[in-house]
Amino acid sequence: MTKHLQQRVNSYVNLLANDIGRIQELLAQVNELVSADNPKKVHLLAQQLTTASLDTEWVVAPRQYSQADWYMLAFDRLLGFAGVAAYDILTPAEREELTLVFPDLDEPATFEFEVNHDDNGGAYFTELGTGNRLFYWSLTRRQIYFSADAITDLLVANFRKKTTAARIRPVASLLTAFGRYMEAEFGYQVDYNILETQDDFLYPLKQKEMPAGMLDRLFVLSADSNYFLQAIPNGAGLVLNNGVEVRVFYVNDPSVQDAQRWHFQVVDGQDAISWLDVLLDYDFIGAWYLGERRYLAIESEPLVFQEQIQEQISESVPTPHAESEKNVKSVKPEVLMPKQAEELS
Repeated sequence: MTKHLQQRVNSYVNLLANDIGRIQELLAQVNELVSADNPKKVHLLAQQLTTASLDTEWVVAPRQYSQADWYMLAFDRLLGFAGVAAYDILTPAEREELTLVFPDLDEPATFEFEVNHDDNGGAYFTELGTGNRLFYWSLTRRQIYFSADAITDLLVANFRKKTTAARIRPVASLLTAFGRYMEAEFGYQVDYNILETQDDFLYPLKQKEMPAGMLDRLFVLSADSNYFLQAIPNGAGLVLNNGVEVRVFYVNDPSVQDAQRWHFQVVDGQDAISWLDVLLDYDFIGAWYLGERRYLAIESEPLVFQEQIQEQISESVPTPHAESEKNVKSVKPEVLMPKQAEELS
C-alpha cells in the first residue's frame, strides 16, 4: 500500500469515527434524558439537546428527532415529575416527530413545540390546527410566559363553543401545573396572567381605549342568569357559585387614559380559581369578555407575544408589563376584602 493510499484510508476512517462519536454522544444524552430520575439532570440535558444539531457528513442518520421534539420530550419528563398525566404523546411510525394530545378533549387538537430561531431562542407550545402559541419556554433563561390572548382564543372562543368546560380544563390544569413546578423546582420566572389563581392578584390589562359602557353590557348579559351585578367602589362585582367573587374595577393612575387603570380580580378564599376558570364556567361572562377584548384584555409579556418578534428579551430592561405591575403595587385597590374560607361554606 502506498503512503498516499494509507493516508487517504486513515483519513476516511477518522472521519467516520468522528461522526460515529458524535452520534454516540447524542445517543448517550438521549438515553439519559429518558431515564434520569433527577429533574435537574433532565433540565440540563434538555438545554444541551435543544441547542445541538447532528449535521454529520460521513455517517448520516436519515431519520432524526428535531430540536422541537427534544423540547417535547423534556416537557413530557418534567410533567411526569410534576405528577401531570392527563395527556398523551403521539409518535407516528413513518417519521420521528412528537405531538401532544389530550385524550379526554373531544376536539381535534394537537400540540407541538415551535422553535424560535431569533436571538432570544426558546420555543413556543403551539396548537397546530389554529397556530395559537399558548406559552413561550426558554430553558437557558428559565422563563415561561403564557399568552392570555392565545389561551382565550383556543380554549374559550374556540373549544368552549363546541364542548364542556370539564373537557377543556385538563389543558388549563396542565399549563398551570407545569408553570408552578418549574417555578418551584428551578426558580423559573413565570407570567401566568389569565391562569393565575391567587386571590390578591390583580389581572393587568392592556387598555386600547376607554371601555365606555363596559359594565352596562355585563349587566345586560347577567340579567338572564341567577347572578346579579353589584356596585363596588370604582366598579362592579358578581358573587358566583360557591362564594366565588368576580370584580371589575379601576384604580386611579395618572399614567393611563382618563387616569383609570382597570383590573379584574377573582376571589374564592382558597387561591384556586383563575379568570380562565370563570370564562369557561360562566358563558355570559365568557361572551362579555370576548366582546370587550376590543377595548381591554388581559396582558401578556409584550416582548414575547407579538406577530413579529424583533425585540431582545432582557431581564435588565423593564418592560411595559413590568411597569404596569409596578404601578399596581403602588396603588391600593378600593375593593372588598377577600372572604375567608369558613365564610364561603
